Amino acid sequence: MRKIIGGAVLGALVLAGCQTGGAVALRDTPVVQPQEQPAPNPSSLERGFSLEGTVDQDYADMLVLEDRWGETRYLRIGSQTRYFQDGKQVSREFLAPGSSVRASYDNNNREMNAREIHIVGSGGLDAPVQLPTRSGAPIP
Repeated sequence: MRKIIGGAVLGALVLAGCQTGGAVALRDTPVVQPQEQPAPNPSSLERGFSLEGTVDQDYADMLVLEDRWGETRYLRIGSQTRYFQDGKQVSREFLAPGSSVRASYDNNNREMNAREIHIVGSGGLDAPVQLPTRSGAPIP
């Protein structure tokens, strides 16, 4: 009987020294917590390469830019390309020739695929190039 009571007392002393998230078994060693990383901002230009320039031509699947050195750059536009102006996501109609843009893109050794296009200066346009009516016909 004394062995059972002694074992219970010893077990209680060992368990009393344990804390969840603190010292373990009367040791003064802190528990290492994993470092939490903040979620990346989806509207930032941190992903991919970055390019600044002025829109020269705007085609259905291609955007032609002139960079600050006067070089012509071609960005492939896809269904995943997103457009931003003043920190808000906008539609492609806000993009027009003469607009100043910053673009992030992926380079697959054949072409530059645009991921995000941030419209910095609209070249005098604060609204879309063409507003549709309810019937879908463009406003003259």
